[in-house]
Amino acid sequence: KARSYLRYNDIPFGEVLSTYKVYKNIIEPNTGVGFIPVLKTPEDEYIQDTSYIIDSLEIECSTRSVMPDTPKQHLVAKLFEWFGDEWLLPPAMHYRWNMGDDDYIYGQFGQTVFPAFPKFLQRFVGKKVGAKFRGFFPKIGITEHTIPALEHWYEKQILPQLDQHFAKHDYLLGDRASIGDFGLMGPLFAHLYTDPTPKALTDKMAPNVVKWITRMNQTPTEIGDWLSNDEIPETLMPILKSMCADFISHMVKTPDLVAKWKAENVDTAIPRAIGEASFTLD
Repeated sequence: KARSYLRYNDIPFGEVLSTYKVYKNIIEPNTGVGFIPVLKTPEDEYIQDTSYIIDSLEIECSTRSVMPDTPKQHLVAKLFEWFGDEWLLPPAMHYRWNMGDDDYIYGQFGQTVFPAFPKFLQRFVGKKVGAKFRGFFPKIGITEHTIPALEHWYEKQILPQLDQHFAKHDYLLGDRASIGDFGLMGPLFAHLYTDPTPKALTDKMAPNVVKWITRMNQTPTEIGDWLSNDEIPETLMPILKSMCADFISHMVKTPDLVAKWKAENVDTAIPRAIGEASFTLD
């Protein structure tokens, strides 16, 4: 998500692997957490979380703002960012870890964390990482009960609906990328296109999504504009209706649940997770 934004705005950057040493010597001391991506600025400021990274770059470096300034397009762009960050996480995790690509995934994780290790040790380390991620499955709604619904929703609705949209438009809101496009890039590229099985699925089912992914990984020489008159493309309406039925109705519970937890834990910092909530998919 952040890398795509940097390329889109033609902002020079270097990329550093998040090895074990980088985590221990750079990321954790400067951010206080063990998460990536992290952006180090020329002023030696460290920014963690893609939304904060992009918000900061919009102020400091952007010549191609990705924030529409008309109300409907701004709302839809932010909804798609939120949707990509949160609601596409379960299919991204399911297709990464449940599709029989274990050797590839373990090798990739191990190669990142310990690039100097021999291959068999990299896979060993990667397997430990994989076990940790698989342990999160029930907490993000991936169970034997929900997997058929996840696959049907992704393969029969979201992926073909996005493909139909990108057959008519280069980006979500016309000929210019918005923050919503970058939100979608997180799961659609990092998980659902770089891993072998979901990549084969996308190549077969959604050639226009593949073209969009290619565009989103490049620096365009020229940019167009968002649709005029604050228009929302008709091809996004099926996805937006699905968002309203499931995603938004679930996510609007979050502020109340956080407020209730905070009222009961006044002097405690809010942790990464505070509990569970039921949701409906499709």
